[in-house]
Amino acid sequence: MTDTGRYLMNQTDCNSEKISSRTLGLIFLPLALLLSFIGGLVLPVVGFFFALPLLIISGVFLFAPESKACQLIRGKSA
Repeated sequence: MTDTGRYLMNQTDCNSEKISSRTLGLIFLPLALLLSFIGGLVLPVVGFFFALPLLIISGVFLFAPESKACQLIRGKSA
């Protein structure tokens, strides 16, 4: 395999990493919103206790910065 092939493979891996991170965030977000809505109706304190970590996790996945390795591959300065 040539260096160009490895470079393209790594760039593809970076794209996959970004897409999978965003996908997980988009999966957790509706679950957290649904849980907070149902929890707010049934048991507000307990519902929000379980929904808040899911909201935080979805935000982390949605707005996660690119990894250092992908920044180097794409030529972006840190």
